[in-house]
Amino acid sequence: MTAAPQQLMSLGAISALLDNIEAQVVSASPKRAPLHWRERLHTVFPGYFPLPFSEPHAQLWRWVEGITAESTPRPFVAIWPRGRGKSTHAEAVAVDLGARNARHYCWYVSETQEQADKHVLSMRFMMESSAMLEYFPGVGRPKVTKTGGRTWRRNLLVADNDFAVEAIGLDKAIRGGKIESQRPDLIIFDDIDARHDTENAITKKQQTITTSILPAGAHNCAVVFCQNLIHRDSIAHRLARRPGTEGAADYLADRVISGPFVAVEGLTYEYQRQADSSLRWVITGGRSIWAGFTLEMCEAEINREGPSAFELESQHDIDADNPLALLESAILDTTRVSSHPDLFRVLVGVDPSGGAGQVGIIAGGVGKLGKDTHGYILADYSTPIGTGASDWGIAVLRCYHALDADGIVVEDNFGGDMVENTIRTAVLVDDEGNVILKGTNVYIIRVHASRGKEVRAQPVASLYQLGKLHNVGHFPELEKQWTQWEPGTKPSPDRLDACVWVATGLNLTVGDSVGVVINDIDQDIYKSKRRSIWD
Repeated sequence: MTAAPQQLMSLGAISALLDNIEAQVVSASPKRAPLHWRERLHTVFPGYFPLPFSEPHAQLWRWVEGITAESTPRPFVAIWPRGRGKSTHAEAVAVDLGARNARHYCWYVSETQEQADKHVLSMRFMMESSAMLEYFPGVGRPKVTKTGGRTWRRNLLVADNDFAVEAIGLDKAIRGGKIESQRPDLIIFDDIDARHDTENAITKKQQTITTSILPAGAHNCAVVFCQNLIHRDSIAHRLARRPGTEGAADYLADRVISGPFVAVEGLTYEYQRQADSSLRWVITGGRSIWAGFTLEMCEAEINREGPSAFELESQHDIDADNPLALLESAILDTTRVSSHPDLFRVLVGVDPSGGAGQVGIIAGGVGKLGKDTHGYILADYSTPIGTGASDWGIAVLRCYHALDADGIVVEDNFGGDMVENTIRTAVLVDDEGNVILKGTNVYIIRVHASRGKEVRAQPVASLYQLGKLHNVGHFPELEKQWTQWEPGTKPSPDRLDACVWVATGLNLTVGDSVGVVINDIDQDIYKSKRRSIWD
């Protein structure tokens, strides 16, 4: 029996079918993203850039626009103030280059693995957005392995178009290197420096960058470094200097340097009493160079963070000394050390807020260098303006516990009972709520200031000048008070005062000749952990 012939489709039906397939393909095709970076960022990254772009932003993106898959761009170093979009722009640079197939494998490098992981998580949100899927679906979806696994992890993202980004922490061994045969062709350094980096920490970071990370890059690797200036020895400060000048980094030698840009050009401000009798910082002069940031917003930042933190983090003010201050930066730099000898005693000094300032919490210890007794400032746990009593009380206990301190030194004159009560009622707990330390179990030394701040601070300044008091690492805000605070002026230098209490409690200064009397020390309790250096 002969099979029935198959029915052939008419030409009209075939044409209709092809039209339908073409329509589906067209509807599934991504939209064409704007070519110009400014329009593209607003279109593809909606919500990430609500403020107008400033000139430093434009410098970065003009650099990005020149990158192709084959080009070898000069390294770009952005020295921008805190809160002006460093990280958001750096993350968007990586996603944008990956979406446009201009780069294929990015290392996002930070001081710690935790910081780097957070940046990569932010990039994942960028990549998974509906706008990215609409314009660049290849980078907006995770690549699926042959076994059906997803390549979207905390520290590694591999997109469907094969763009990969990996989180690298300088505190961890470098795990990456290659994905198949691909070396990183984009390396972004973000949040590399820390305020309290010691000389050893800086050297170690720089060695890791120059011997492990940069050599691992592809021949055409693009490099971005973004940071504000933390202190004079920071990696950012070295990269901010022109190659060949004194103190400049000798790597990334052909770098493009954007900045240092401050938050407010020509900044001046005063501490003024308001109509409601409150005190606040008021900007009296200057110009914000960042679009969308008014002077009123900058003034709010100063009052929230304090002027020292604002000038350091947003103004890059790491060099200026007040000629009428108690110390010069050069003295602090000369006496700075990266480690300390065995310590006989460790104390925490606390200077409470007078109503508008911060609570100074400074720790220090005493040991012997050769035959001489020397003091060492170990930590700064000071709390920001507006911190409640219970929170700063816990901060004191955290410092005490972290350093296994022997005692806490507080001033008896003003608020001594309040300070002691705050510490006594505080309880330090871990993440699971387990009690680590109770304030009732710490030893408190009360000191009485019989003379003014300058009188009692001068002998401690002399200890620095004589090379007998050392900062172990960098303490920018404490050092700023030593080199900026002018005796007799407001506001009170909280960290400096706490430092004075530490030096006094450690017996580095002597008796009422410095305007301080130590009250009722129970020597048996005081010596319970370490033998006395005076025995």
